[in-house]
Amino acid sequence: MSKGDFFPSFTEAELYELTMPGRLIGKEVLDGSARRIGIVRSVRIRLPDLKVELVIKGLEIEFPVDVSNISAVGTVIQLKNVIKEAEEIEIHDVVRLRKEVWEEIKTYLGSK
Repeated sequence: MSKGDFFPSFTEAELYELTMPGRLIGKEVLDGSARRIGIVRSVRIRLPDLKVELVIKGLEIEFPVDVSNISAVGTVIQLKNVIKEAEEIEIHDVVRLRKEVWEEIKTYLGSK
């Protein structure tokens, strides 16, 4: 058996911010057709091949988006491509999704 049989050949980490919305976490995400499809849940980094993705939380769906697929970062995150699997969301959905992600972050931190 080789070392790779016991240890993964890569390391992966998910990053969160401690404010909601933060500089990335909790920001609205628009797809390539300008549909509001979710918010940024976390940032995932994988080493040694340095793959960086945003994990997007939508209605009943979570999916990764490679950073090369981002066309703009400002008050919202604008993607280059259309995400057909995600349905368009409303402002009240953004508020609910932010609350869900914030509760998840607080659980990770052990806060109540």
